Amino acid sequence: MTDVILRSQDLTKTYPMNGITVEALRGVSVEVKRGEFVSIVGPSGCGKSTLLSISGGLMTPTSGQVFLNEQDISRLDEPSSAHLRQQYIGFVFQSYNLLVDLTAAENVEFPMVLANVPEEERQARAVELLEKVGLGDKTDYLPDELSGGQKQRVAIARALANHPEIILADEPTGNLDSATASEIMEILIELNRSDGVTLVMVTHAPEDAALAHRTISMRDGQIEDNTEMK
Repeated sequence: MTDVILRSQDLTKTYPMNGITVEALRGVSVEVKRGEFVSIVGPSGCGKSTLLSISGGLMTPTSGQVFLNEQDISRLDEPSSAHLRQQYIGFVFQSYNLLVDLTAAENVEFPMVLANVPEEERQARAVELLEKVGLGDKTDYLPDELSGGQKQRVAIARALANHPEIILADEPTGNLDSATASEIMEILIELNRSDGVTLVMVTHAPEDAALAHRTISMRDGQIEDNTEMK
């Protein structure tokens, strides 16, 4: 098995907007190795989130290819793409994306429901994961009863539900104060270091990006720099 878990090749993405064509990505090629922690940085509108969404099968490129575990996922239909995401990918978003009518435990269980995990097994794993992120005492809390940092911890636990090989995080600390952001980054780093989960993170925060093994800088839909951290 190759040590490259995720590879994009000559990705482009264009959008029609107000009668013109916007180029969100212009020939982007990236490789991510297993167990690596990669940050993606750059100004707003440079294509960071678009690259992450295409890499996770949430969006189809205009041209180019994405390979996950050597499988081309660029043109899968939605059922096939959803199945692949359930198997290999965990997502963490800036806005948490929790289901407001479900408890913390039920939110963590939800991806396992979609993956047809037996009820007893998924309930036990939800509790285990919430304990892992420091919320073992909040299993029955609804999202509105949790702080921003606690919501993001639930989102991280949910991302881990189906034992993903890679986590794609889009501004995971963007809505948090600096102290809480540091706590969330500690959790993500521990998952990468101790559990070997590959982590690709879009961020505007230089202090978060500096924690990665490698930083990819983007500008105007292209890779500007691809720097391994010292």
